[in-house]
Amino acid sequence: MPKHIVPLMLCTLFFFSNTTIANARSLEKQTVLTILTLNIARFTRWPEQLIKDTESIINLCVFGDNIIQQSFSNLDNKTISSNTIHIINVSRLRNLQQCQILYLSDLDRNKLTSLLAELEGQPILTVGESLAFIKAGGMIGLESIQGKIQLNINLAMVKQAKLIISSRLLNLAKIYQPPP
Repeated sequence: MPKHIVPLMLCTLFFFSNTTIANARSLEKQTVLTILTLNIARFTRWPEQLIKDTESIINLCVFGDNIIQQSFSNLDNKTISSNTIHIINVSRLRNLQQCQILYLSDLDRNKLTSLLAELEGQPILTVGESLAFIKAGGMIGLESIQGKIQLNINLAMVKQAKLIISSRLLNLAKIYQPPP
C-alpha cells in the first residue's frame, strides 16, 4: 500500500467516526425531545368534541429530518389517557387540520411565522425546539440550555386554541409573556 494512502484512510476513518458520534448525540437529544413531547401531550386537554370526532386518536404530525421522524416513530400507537397516539410524518406543511399536535423542526423563520399565523386559534398544539419558536407564535418551545431542556410555554397562544395545559406542567415551565 502506498505511504500517501494511509494518512488519507486514517482521515476518512476519523471523519466518519466523528459523524457517527455526532449522529448518536443528535439521536439521543431527539429521543429526549420526543419523550418530552409525549409527556406534554399527557398534560394537555383538547376540546371534548375534537377528541370524540377523531375516535380517541391523537394525530402527532412531525416535520423534520430522518432522525427526528425516526425518534417519533417509536411513539406510534402509544396510549395516553384513553387516546391512541398516531404518528404522521409530514414533508409538506399542508392539510394540518388532521393534527392535534404538530412538532416542527428546522423550519425557516419566515415560513414558520407564516405557518403559525395560519394555525392560530386552531386546536393544534404546536411544539418546537427553541424560544424563538414561541416568539414566532408557537405554543411550546423546548430550548436546549447548557445540556438541559428548558420548557417554554406561550400560554396566550395555548388559550387562543382552546387547549388546556395542566397546572402541574405549567409549574415546570417558563411562561412566555409577549411584549405589549
